[in-house]
Amino acid sequence: MTRVIRYMMAAIILLLAVSSCTKEYYYSHHGCQVNLVADLGSINTRAIADGQTVNEVAWAVYKHGSSTPLDDMWGTMPISGKQAELSVRLVTGREYDLIFFAYYTENPVTEITYNGTINPMFYNIDLYNQSLTVEYNGATANDERRDCFWHAEQGLTVSGPINKTFTLKRPLAQLNFGVDIHDIELANEAGYKISDTAIKVDSYTELNLMDGSLSEKEPVTIYFNKAQTPVYNDDILTIANNNKEYKYLATTYVLVGSKCTSDISLDIYDNTDYLINTFTYSFVPLQRNYRTNIIGSLLTNPHIFTIVVDNNFTDDHNEF
Repeated sequence: MTRVIRYMMAAIILLLAVSSCTKEYYYSHHGCQVNLVADLGSINTRAIADGQTVNEVAWAVYKHGSSTPLDDMWGTMPISGKQAELSVRLVTGREYDLIFFAYYTENPVTEITYNGTINPMFYNIDLYNQSLTVEYNGATANDERRDCFWHAEQGLTVSGPINKTFTLKRPLAQLNFGVDIHDIELANEAGYKISDTAIKVDSYTELNLMDGSLSEKEPVTIYFNKAQTPVYNDDILTIANNNKEYKYLATTYVLVGSKCTSDISLDIYDNTDYLINTFTYSFVPLQRNYRTNIIGSLLTNPHIFTIVVDNNFTDDHNEF
């Protein structure tokens, strides 16, 4: 009996030793110091698409190739000056995968649920399944709080102390409707004042946060309910090689892949809640981290318009 007990105790000690080694294999309080910065990059300084609504970033560290975060290697950080800094200790010679997702929240997260989920206003983040789901219920147009940024780093090898900055990009396309400034004056002279705009556009709903793939084979049609138009704000939409200035009539963000097209409609309401008109557009190109601008004298001559795909949120470098 004594010999059996000794064998059992030896087995338990061996099991604990293996478990400890496995844990130390990927992270350690005695490992290398790794300082990582999640940076939103050089983005627009205007109020629309300036990234200022983003105030928190979710992060997770994984053993390379694993879909489960390492223990205590996940959480949230506040963003200040469009940056968030993460400091962890990782084991030299090991490979890691990392996820950063930055978003707007009214209530900063102090604790993540036991299964690794975070639920800010517009997104459901699941760090254990490395997935992001967009919340479109009750969505309204012209809401800059939907802006978000993301980056996944695969195969980060720790060969010593690391100081590294990751630039996060939008997993979304921004869709803008720009109206000629003089067109607004003509609309006012015609006796109506634009108050609200609404947008219908195709969008995906779920993103794989590690590889960037989309869950659905086809997008679904989303209706962004009417909300106050930004057309009377100070923001100017300028287009390269175009000497006209446009005001933002409507804007929104949609989750898309590298490239796709969508049928789109724009509803315009006056200050009496009367639907002035609905404009429709077919096969409009949308692309992740790009802006699609539909511009023209949309109020007085809606049948003549230009679609510009802009791959730079900072200036107006355009690809047609």
